[in-house]
Amino acid sequence: MDTWVKQLLKSLDENLDDKGRIKVMESCGEECPFTHLTDEQLLNIRDLAANEDEFLKELSRQWRVSIENDGVYVVFDRCYCPLVNENTEGASKTLCYCTLGNLKKKFRLGLGRDVDVKMEKTILAGDNECRFRIMV
Repeated sequence: MDTWVKQLLKSLDENLDDKGRIKVMESCGEECPFTHLTDEQLLNIRDLAANEDEFLKELSRQWRVSIENDGVYVVFDRCYCPLVNENTEGASKTLCYCTLGNLKKKFRLGLGRDVDVKMEKTILAGDNECRFRIMV
């Protein structure tokens, strides 16, 4: 399967501009079946929180949210996508826009508004972690 996915990503990279690739992958991320935090779990956390700050703090306890001096981040210590995580060699970071789309959806559900998400680092780009800044 990972060979097929890598070929798909390569084809996206070769045939679409950045904007097109990002749009396709973000859309896929909205419906990712491999998410670590289900929508139901997320909504439960939201419903129990008194406000946005409490929601974010609870997410940091139960998920991979890191609240730092300069912002809110989702950080993964390795690539968890089962489509390529057994062998990430040769996988395009285009796949990481799927995660970005998934995070946009999660925070839209949890905060009740659209938020921008910035991809700062990814394992597939050769970084030591995947790091997404949530623009709350």
